[in-house]
Amino acid sequence: MFSLQKKIAISHVYLFSASNSGSFFEEMTVDDVMFFLRWEFPMVSHWASVKDTSSASKSAASLEHPKPRYCVGENLDLLVEMRDHKGQLKRHGGDFILAWIHSPKLQASAAGLVTDLHNGSYRVRFTLFWPGEVKVSMLLMHPSEAVQALWRSRHPKYKKIKHTGTFVNGTKVEKSECEFHLDTNHPLCEYKDERDGEYYSCYKPPSLSCDTIDIMTSANTPGSLLTTDEQLLLTRTYSGKTIRNNFHDVHVVDCTEPQTSLKPTGKCIPGMKPLIPSGHFFKNVWYSSYCETGSFFSAESINSCLKGKRFYFMGDSTVHQWMQYLRKFQKDPESFQRGEVHPILIVNSEANYTALWKHHNFPWITKNKVRVKMAQYISRDLDSLEVEREEAVVVISVGQHFRAYSLEVFVRRLLNLRKAILRLQARSPGTWIFIKLENTRELSSEQERFSDWHGHIQNLAQRKVFGDLKVGFVDAWDMTVAANTFAIHPKEHIVANEVAVFLSYLCRAP
Repeated sequence: MFSLQKKIAISHVYLFSASNSGSFFEEMTVDDVMFFLRWEFPMVSHWASVKDTSSASKSAASLEHPKPRYCVGENLDLLVEMRDHKGQLKRHGGDFILAWIHSPKLQASAAGLVTDLHNGSYRVRFTLFWPGEVKVSMLLMHPSEAVQALWRSRHPKYKKIKHTGTFVNGTKVEKSECEFHLDTNHPLCEYKDERDGEYYSCYKPPSLSCDTIDIMTSANTPGSLLTTDEQLLLTRTYSGKTIRNNFHDVHVVDCTEPQTSLKPTGKCIPGMKPLIPSGHFFKNVWYSSYCETGSFFSAESINSCLKGKRFYFMGDSTVHQWMQYLRKFQKDPESFQRGEVHPILIVNSEANYTALWKHHNFPWITKNKVRVKMAQYISRDLDSLEVEREEAVVVISVGQHFRAYSLEVFVRRLLNLRKAILRLQARSPGTWIFIKLENTRELSSEQERFSDWHGHIQNLAQRKVFGDLKVGFVDAWDMTVAANTFAIHPKEHIVANEVAVFLSYLCRAP
């Protein structure tokens, strides 16, 4: 855990200029980022039974300053008062709430901004983007008491995932446990990046050498660090429950002049500060709150934008979905796949572009086998890119595989990516860099390991670490909350809109 004294004592230094523009960027530490996130960490409260915890059915949301009608572009503010299962008002914050507005007939929706007032109440603000009858929905994803348990469960030495390394030499095969933190009383095979401080290890196999490691697999470990009541709070009985409204649907009208448009007209440019909410759906198409997004949904518009570029998709399977989606629009592209969890390369000679997907390095949480020697840290991949003679585009997506580990591990990985991005932009200012934020995932996921609260915290860390850089953000979190979809691999119309936002940075809207 970080310490306030250490944070204050840090004397800040500055990294090199990221380009010839003379812009300098402040160096960050893990403690800096943890300090920034401190208000998101739950306060410790004492409770005797589940009846003392926050209850969605006993709590309610009310309109602040209600009106008979609202105008497009106005804010809609709500106050949520949380109560426990006995009906008593809560006196502290820490509940994890997701909120969105929607008009199903219009296929329109947008996420809301939830502010914890730290007294048992929450202010929720929505931007009213479209006219019509607008519904308000809120879910108590986890009561504050469950959030405390989730935070405690991210202790570095609490092993929620078991990784097994397979070592191979000819016909001889040996297996061994691998982790970030192993008992050093046993001989270890240590796999360390000395420059970046990235590290994991395996118990040394009986006879094979450490460099014979070939495959890594993973599985959930049995048991739990949590109490029986805490585990109960993380079941569907208490997770993702609807908070009732003390009001009816909201009537919204367009009060602007016919020639006036509230839609942003400026081009999407890396380095823009994404707003919250970052956009909204209307007729199942995503419109950004801060730049003009294009209709990149046809083969013609997509291929025209891809033409002449080299794409590097790096990270987890949620950005691998982009590759699968884009491949649908190609006329017989050459595609090369190798291994189990393998790099994938698409070559389109006609449009003169290539696209490569590579997974990030350890950790991997997957049913599939991962070829260890095919994996490399994304920071090293960025350092090795040869981008002088090509228009290179890099998309980075990390997070889903880190939810089961200590937050410090994830923050360290982000900081190494930040440094690598700055190095890349220093030698190639024209390279495009994008950060795809985490999306929500199934409520049926094992919550102690994979809860969306972990993803929420990790997204805040990404906004902090990359927020001052010349990168473009694709806010998959906002999109999936707005769409009320909980799937680690969202449906195609969500992926299509993520890609459309991404292409809106690269090309003028068609």
